[in-house]
Order: sequence, then structure tokens, then C-alpha cells
Amino acid sequence: MDQEEEEIEVPKYFLCPISLEIMKDPVTAVSGITYDRQSIVKWLEKVPSCPVTKLPLPIDSGLTPNHMLRRLIQHWCVENATRGVVRIPTPRAPPGKPNVIEEIKNLEKFGEEALGREDTLKKLEVLAMEGEGNRRLMCEEGVHRYLILFVVKCTCEEEEEEGRRRFKERLDESLRLLHLIGVPLNDARTILIENDRILESLTCVLHQQDFLNKAYTIVLLRNLTENTSSHIVERLNPEVFKGIIGFLKDVASSFNRINPSVRDTVQSSNSSVRRKEPSKLDHRLVIKQALTAALMILLETSSWSRNRTILVDLGAVSELIELEISTTGEKRTTELVLGVLSRLCCCADGRAEILAHRGGIAIVTKRILGVSTAADDRALSILSTVSKFSPQNAVVEEMVCVGTVEKLCSVLRVNCGLSLKEKAKEILRDHFDEWKKFPCIDVTLLTKLLSSSPKDLLLTESNSEVGV
Repeated sequence: MDQEEEEIEVPKYFLCPISLEIMKDPVTAVSGITYDRQSIVKWLEKVPSCPVTKLPLPIDSGLTPNHMLRRLIQHWCVENATRGVVRIPTPRAPPGKPNVIEEIKNLEKFGEEALGREDTLKKLEVLAMEGEGNRRLMCEEGVHRYLILFVVKCTCEEEEEEGRRRFKERLDESLRLLHLIGVPLNDARTILIENDRILESLTCVLHQQDFLNKAYTIVLLRNLTENTSSHIVERLNPEVFKGIIGFLKDVASSFNRINPSVRDTVQSSNSSVRRKEPSKLDHRLVIKQALTAALMILLETSSWSRNRTILVDLGAVSELIELEISTTGEKRTTELVLGVLSRLCCCADGRAEILAHRGGIAIVTKRILGVSTAADDRALSILSTVSKFSPQNAVVEEMVCVGTVEKLCSVLRVNCGLSLKEKAKEILRDHFDEWKKFPCIDVTLLTKLLSSSPKDLLLTESNSEVGV
């Protein structure tokens, strides 16, 4: 609208109570209040109540198009066209609950055969994109179960080249739709127990080349393993870990490229496959969710000695360090990476891998006092375990060279938790005799810090330095 239009007095009932703009698609809620469709749908996805009356208003309660008001708005726009007002177009009726129910009936009637049709998955995806109400209805009717079984079929059946291409497209669409609608908690607890082929199929996808499909699969795998039997999590196939570690390696590599963007990396490497990807699904958000899910799986499964050994043998330590170096200290990622590393340090081979990586001790040291209390605790646990069980001269010297001693002294000087200070003091005390031999260490200050109480440490001058 230009300056002339701003001077026009717009009838108040043409304005949406939420956006305060002229409504393009007025709809009336069951509360009797009319809103612009886009505004009220976004509102209800966050707050299930009427913005005006404050009455409960479930997202699936129904929105009735207000055709009379829309025609009045359009007529008013035409009358004021000479003054710069642009006529709003007649909105297309969006797919809604009846359409969802129709597609679900097709699934119940034809099962996997319906999903194999070219348009079924696309229709379901469009409906899922329309809002939370449609996605909830799909979950309630078990659409996710049909999709998971179809993923099994796509990965297990052998086809000719043309058949494989068709199955690949259906697999892409199924995984994307599963990511959109999710798996209800009650079903997630039992799905892996009921069908052991599901885990095999998801493992197969993890070893394919499609980066986004790996991301969708890892998020799904996290949902399924989070609340399932501990026996399944404890005995996960090593190929699952191998696929997850490979995904972490891909993520770290994408961060290391010039002006990196995970989304650009995905789109450029899979452009022929991803042309039909809906614009509303943010690839970067998908990758971020998958990264968190992958690290959560490793953190939970590394509680068992058997899994720690497998992860170390597959090179998880090195890849986690590379990932942490690449992600520049993003809070949640750092906390999870350090959490997994602290558990892998429980075995001798895990400690050896951290020491073998040139950036291992350095990146752990760097994250102390720079991310969060949780990250500090996990980083100090790693340093404590390594220095206690691998106290070679080379390790002690490396801690001096990369600033570990100085950072530990900083922990004693700043206002942080007593448990953190005790961990730092223990590391410094255990190797005091070795560190005092280095000319760059201020032995007087180090001795003072080790002999001071927590209260005295807080009074120490903040600009005191251990090294030169």
C-alpha cells in the first residue's frame, strides 16, 4: 500500500484481531469471532484458546469460512482501487479434516498398496503441512505405523533399476512425512519390540548416501529407542553406531567448508533428489534436530561397557572431537559431545584415542568456563580421568602447552560451583610435582591456590596469571 492508501479509513471489522491487518481469508471460530485464517491457525498451534474470548478453542475444532465478510472486503477493495487499494484474491479452500479422513480410509483399505501410489504420500504431506490438527489426526489413526512398515518394504525388497528408483522416491517421501507427524510416545515404546525388521531397515537407510534421509532416520531412531526396552538399546547392532558416526562426520565436514551451510551442502549434493522438497520444511532445522538426536543416542547407549568398546573401535572419539572443533561451542551440542567423551574415557582405549588426537585435550580445555556449568563438569571429568589413569610425562606436558593448567587455576579463581573447584584442585594437586618443573608455571601462585579455601579463592585477584 502506498501513502494514499494509508490515509484511507479501513472498517474495523475488516481487520483481523490478531494481525490487525485486512483479512484475506476470514474464518469464524466456534467462539463466534472472525479471524484471518493464517493468523488464527498459527495462534492455535501455540495457544489452544480464542484470543478475544479466552475460551478453549482446540486446533481441530473447525474454522468456518466467512464468505459474506470476504465479499464485503473484496467489494470495498474494488471501490477504493483508484486510491491504491489492491483487491484480495478469492482464497482456495485448504485441505482439512475430511481430506485427512479420506486418505486414512484409503490406507486402511489398501495398506502399503495405497502408499505405493504416486500421489498418496504427496497428498498426506500437503495435509500434514497444513497444521498441527491434521498431524495429530494422522497419529491418532496410526498413519505412522503404515509409513514405518512401508519404509521396511522400500529397503528390503529387491527390484529392477526402475523399481529401485520408484522405491527410492517413496522412501524419501515416507521418511519426510514421518518426520513431520512423529511417532506417539505409547507406540514408540513397542514398535521396535513388535518388529525387529524395522531396526534393520533404519540401519540400511543410515548407510545410504542421502544425507537428509539419514537425518530423518536418526530423529526417528531416537524417538523409537528413547522409551523402548533397555535390552534393545544395550544390544544395538554396531552397524547402527557406524551409521550415526558417519552422519556426525558428514556434519563436521560440512561445517569445515568455506562459508559452510548444512542446508546448502545437502541441497547441492542431493539436488536431483530434493527438487520437490516442500519449502516449509527447513533443512537446517532438520539437521540440527538430527545432530542432537544422534548425540543423545550415543550418550544413552554409552552407559554400557559393550557399547563403549564398539564406539571407540569405530572411531567415535576422533569424530566427536572433530565435530566439537567444527561447531565452535554451540551449547547443547558441546554438552552432549563432552558427555559422550566423558563416558568413553571410562575405558583405556577411549582415553588413548583422546590423547592420540592433537586437538583432544586442547578443545576440552577450551570449553571450560566458556559454555555452561554442565559442560564445565563434563570437561573437568574428562581431564580428571585422563590425567589420573594416563599420567605419562607427555600428557602432563601437553596440558601445560595447551593452557590446561592455566584454565584449571581460573576455575579456582572464579565464582563457580564447589564441586568444579574440587575437581580442578585435585587435577592440579596430583601433578604439582611435575608442573612446577616448567618455567612458564608460577609455582608461588599455584601453591597459594592449592592451599586456599574456596572463600579465599574468590578473593584472589581476577587478573592473576599462572603462565607468561
